[in-house]
Amino acid sequence: MGIRVLHVLDKISAGSGVSAVVMNYYAKLDHDKLTFDFMLNEDPDAQTRAYIQSGGSKIFIMPALKTANLLKYIKSLRAFYKKHSYKIIHGHAANSAVFYLGLAKNVPHRIIHSHSIKSSDIWWKRIRNWFLTRFIKCAANNYIACSDKAAKFLFGKTEGVTIIQNAIDTDKFSYDSEKRNETRSSLGLGDNFVIGHVGRFAAVKNHSFLLDVFNEVYKNNTNARLMLIGDGELLDAAVQKARKLGLGDAVLFIGETSDAGAYMSAMDVLALPSLFEGLGMAGVEAQASGLKVLASENVPRAMDITGNVGFLKLDKAVWVRALAGLPPVGDRLEQGSKVRGTRFDIGTQAELLCGYYEKLLTNV
Repeated sequence: MGIRVLHVLDKISAGSGVSAVVMNYYAKLDHDKLTFDFMLNEDPDAQTRAYIQSGGSKIFIMPALKTANLLKYIKSLRAFYKKHSYKIIHGHAANSAVFYLGLAKNVPHRIIHSHSIKSSDIWWKRIRNWFLTRFIKCAANNYIACSDKAAKFLFGKTEGVTIIQNAIDTDKFSYDSEKRNETRSSLGLGDNFVIGHVGRFAAVKNHSFLLDVFNEVYKNNTNARLMLIGDGELLDAAVQKARKLGLGDAVLFIGETSDAGAYMSAMDVLALPSLFEGLGMAGVEAQASGLKVLASENVPRAMDITGNVGFLKLDKAVWVRALAGLPPVGDRLEQGSKVRGTRFDIGTQAELLCGYYEKLLTNV
């Protein structure tokens, strides 16, 4: 009988970076040896649910974790643990770990996984999350982080923390000239110079700054286009700003997609002007597609694995000059191949994660 691990997340959706990481691992599992079950606060869409269950995994939906729902949430957790037995719980939601791990005292191995270097870009949520995460060490007894910085942020240390890099399926993002032509054709793009961005519309991703930068680029090059992939609470604000700047059809709002690789093939450069990042997975994906990446200095340098990333201070003039002075695109397949077999390749990290679980169980 294989290992069965309960993963705890808020949700599984195309717009969630954490769920994307978990699902990258899920896609590479040998389901005879290792099975992921999922505890979520939101039911996934029908297609995602069917995909997960086809691998023999189970999905459990808990009440939404809100103040008014707290007692209901705790009651549901207690009922769950009475009914279900696991030896390993792998938690990805830090602010609620005190509840779902704290009530799982009969589970030998309770893992909390740090995916970021900041709890929120909203001040009151930062205060709330800081308070809730103070109790993590009382609830968890195993620690994983995607980087040393993420470990220090959540746990205050790197000692005793296992670093497992967020990883991607490099095949999904490998440059494809046919997909480039098809995607560009469908979007009415000919020989346009396409600046891309992938990420949810939230303050941390800094879309407002990127629109200001693109506005200046467009003044000097009306052949330029800005492709924005994602959804989120600030999407409407970004659409309104683009209209106010008079950018019209020059900005393409793609929305969420399950095939970001096709859109990256259609891009000429990826811009990542984030205010902070745990790592910057969109930048890793872009490098696998052979793209040049321009990132803010707030993105960890560890994200650069091809030497094709430029780190810039968040100054509009600096970004405008960098985008205007990009060299012609080289051999993207050759560039992208540099990501294969690295610490960001899902094949490499999936083996590491499976070995981690096996080692835990030898100590049960």
